[in-house]
Amino acid sequence: MKTIVVGSLNTDLVATGIERFPKAGEHVYGKELLIGPGGKSRNIADMLAHLTPENTVAMVGRTVKDDYGLWRQPMDALERAGVTTDYVHVLEGDGTDKLPGIALIPVDRQGNNQIIVLPGVSDDFDTADIDAATKLFEDVAANDGTLVLTLECPLETASYAVQQANKFGLKVLFDPGGIQADADLTELLGAGVYLIKPNEHEAKILTGVDVKDFDSAKQAAEALQQQGVSVVMITTGVHGAYLFSEELQVHIPVPDVSGSDAKDETGCGDQTMAAMCAFIQAGKTLKDAATLAVLAGTMQFHRLGIQPVLLSELPDR
Repeated sequence: MKTIVVGSLNTDLVATGIERFPKAGEHVYGKELLIGPGGKSRNIADMLAHLTPENTVAMVGRTVKDDYGLWRQPMDALERAGVTTDYVHVLEGDGTDKLPGIALIPVDRQGNNQIIVLPGVSDDFDTADIDAATKLFEDVAANDGTLVLTLECPLETASYAVQQANKFGLKVLFDPGGIQADADLTELLGAGVYLIKPNEHEAKILTGVDVKDFDSAKQAAEALQQQGVSVVMITTGVHGAYLFSEELQVHIPVPDVSGSDAKDETGCGDQTMAAMCAFIQAGKTLKDAATLAVLAGTMQFHRLGIQPVLLSELPDR
């Protein structure tokens, strides 16, 4: 086992083809409802499994067997992808009145989305679930492995996962997707994060810097590096990404990807994070890994819903 992914497992309810997002009290029409697996951490685990050798990715999280069968979507997709789910805490439905994590995602005709997350039992994902995966941490440490996490889970649990990862010598890659505006990440970042990948909105929450160009991205990155982070990758949608490390300061533009008229932001950041992790593990330089990661995220934008990019689809592997 090479990678542990910690966090949320959701079922996505995606409304496509919406002419525009409604104002309060307004009634608008869309095109189609897509129901599929989601959750930022679950997406990353699934996408990683499509870019790495078999049986090298494991998921740690929490879900519940609900009466509607919603829990099966994310679990089945992980298992089909070859992700180990032995450390996902699956509750029996009669043990809680909560549902699995659910995300309501309207998508307009330009591919812009809004995401409303109903965490359900993910709100109860706690440090005991991390401790239950101690054997997994030991196995991944033996392979010089990595921990990946997002913030679609309680902050205390995320911070504890980072502490445990550093205890076992794992490299931590952190996507702050799901961050709340009042979140204090001092403890989490101070516990030891190798790479952080915020988008421009998350970067502003984390640093107070409004990322609009290279100079402002550099300012935000320096603020994060002062908190102990080694590598900062700030994604900015159609404007690509900015990558900063001790040796590197570079803008990664979005490549021209043709072949599909589909436009959907859902999962683009998750795909970028998964590819970044996969190619760092594969020994690519940071710049090469980031270039492939931005390409993978762009390819995901031209797919409706979560459709992981395959290793065979990417050049220069």
